Amino acid sequence: MIFISTCSQDSTTDIVVGSLRESDVFRFNIDKPEDFSWDFHANGFVIEDKVSKKAITDRTMTSFYLRKPMYFETIDVPKFGCMENWRREETDELFADFFRECQARGLTTLVRSQNNKFGKLRQMLVAKRYFKVAPWHFFHGALPRELEGGRWVVKTLTSTPIGKGKVLFVREVAPKALDLAYPWFLQERIDGGEEVTVVYVDGQTYAASAPRSSFDGDDSRKDLFRNPKSWPKCQLTQEEECAIRGFMEETGYRFGRFDFIRKDGELWFLELNPNGQWAWLDQDNANGLVTMVAEAIMREDRRHKSME
Repeated sequence: MIFISTCSQDSTTDIVVGSLRESDVFRFNIDKPEDFSWDFHANGFVIEDKVSKKAITDRTMTSFYLRKPMYFETIDVPKFGCMENWRREETDELFADFFRECQARGLTTLVRSQNNKFGKLRQMLVAKRYFKVAPWHFFHGALPRELEGGRWVVKTLTSTPIGKGKVLFVREVAPKALDLAYPWFLQERIDGGEEVTVVYVDGQTYAASAPRSSFDGDDSRKDLFRNPKSWPKCQLTQEEECAIRGFMEETGYRFGRFDFIRKDGELWFLELNPNGQWAWLDQDNANGLVTMVAEAIMREDRRHKSME
């Protein structure tokens, strides 16, 4: 049985579950703990969906598929904490540790790196060996001299809200106006071109693009939330395919969604999201993206079962 760790608002999981036709699936929504009971002990574990009465145990689980175990409903934590925050932190840590245990046992599927997690800093350092990369700075306390001129956009290392209902999207900023008491990640703005996103699935790629002029601002995620648009499938050159595979081999990832800007015929690297949303690119599976991911999951699940 494939254990999927996610949340109730993950539409990508809604779509992919329907394509896991030959596999039994147990979906755990971390933001709905009231729908589940669980018991982890020295001899194994059991998790039950109290709504469907379906259960998964250490004996029936064959794969762990990490999706989006996160909370979309934010809470304002008082100075001395609150019970809801305590519940979330305890649940998060338990299932994060469960994932690490499954990873150590070779039961995780697709979403993992053989070389441990590559954060944004390490991504940027590795990417320059394969792609064009605009100048960037992670800084705090003093403004780097290079930022005194040119045009720059602010980015983030995490998806942590900056206030109730507020998320910091990529946007152009004036570096001199930033409060240096906070840490910042800035990258030189790349003008023109088109946004290119590439889903990498166990050696296969799926690329789609959209003109940058069609977006409201510098962050395409805003349009995905407010005004979803079509991202037609596009072709990569042989050199681009080789560069993507080289990057993934060096980082050890088998799955991820790249964000690029294509300018003057060249790909400029923005980031790799090793567990990014992807189903919005082909929601009806017209181009086979959902099938490509589902088959990779089932292929690995069959391998896990053969090792039992």
